[in-house]
Amino acid sequence: MTRKRLVTVLTLLIVLLSACDTSSDTEVEKNEEYNLMITNNSPLDLKSVVVTVKQKDTTLINSLIDSNIKPGEVAKFRVEDGKQTFKITLNPKENYSVSKEFNEVFGKGEIVEYQVIIEENEVTIKKIKANE
Repeated sequence: MTRKRLVTVLTLLIVLLSACDTSSDTEVEKNEEYNLMITNNSPLDLKSVVVTVKQKDTTLINSLIDSNIKPGEVAKFRVEDGKQTFKITLNPKENYSVSKEFNEVFGKGEIVEYQVIIEENEVTIKKIKANE
């Protein structure tokens, strides 16, 4: 009877451990799946974060959306390498939208990071410097 219990406990332990998500943001960054990350360092829940990239042909606009970004979470996007002009629009729950336009050079394998903060009672979007 005790052997049967031991087998049952070990099987349950294996099932529980295999269900754990061991991935982290660092692994995603190394994977190069995303190269633009926007961290919500504000107390606001964001319904969505929209990145609108202006293409060389001005008639084509590429919008990328990530949704339900809670405080401390990161919105992740993939933007083409090279010089890009884009606008980040934040849509907080029960609050006004905020947007800001940026020019950025996306190098191959590099990750560009911005953060959402509240500064002087205003929601702002700031680039995180590489050495911070």
